Amino acid sequence: MLKKIFCAAVMLASILGSLYIAAVYLLINSASAQDVWIPTYSSRVQCYVMTETFVNKTEYRANRAFEVDVKFVNAAEETFIENYSFRENDGLIYYSVNGGADNFVENDEFAKNIWLFGLKYLGIDYEVKYD
Repeated sequence: MLKKIFCAAVMLASILGSLYIAAVYLLINSASAQDVWIPTYSSRVQCYVMTETFVNKTEYRANRAFEVDVKFVNAAEETFIENYSFRENDGLIYYSVNGGADNFVENDEFAKNIWLFGLKYLGIDYEVKYD
């Protein structure tokens, strides 16, 4: 009888241990993916950088580049996702949306906020000097 109780207790402990490990694994994975709010022009649309979608495309120090998905949520709680690609070339910073035409980051405060956040998030926020 004591042997049956001991076996049942060991089996229960191993099941609970497995459940605990699975729960910790799921919590760690879900905590690492987050959407970070980025200020925009409109108070009617909230914009979030989806950090789990960052792709660092920097090949060498003077030409930093990355892409990331940005989620837009309007007042009706409709969600739209657009892909922003950024690249630096000879001191000029360009961005495009969904593979469209290049634009200058300097002309767009929203794009500049994403660029600066991406540099810090990816750890490529070092200063690049051009002589």
